[in-house]
Amino acid sequence: MKNEKKDSYWIPKQMYCPNCGTLSIGYQREGLTEFECSRCLTVFVRSYKNRRQDLLLITIPKGKVRLT
Repeated sequence: MKNEKKDSYWIPKQMYCPNCGTLSIGYQREGLTEFECSRCLTVFVRSYKNRRQDLLLITIPKGKVRLT
């Protein structure tokens, strides 16, 4: 998919939610991939540092609890 505003490409990626295990689809742009789980509403952002290291930031909405 091409974003007309910034002339950059959005690449679809899949990842399992680290909180509940549901398969989520997010879009990668400029080294960041943002996912939102449809089951537990957890938002997680994956950034690629190098070929051996990824950084995963997990945000759980207010009023929800972490399952694992």
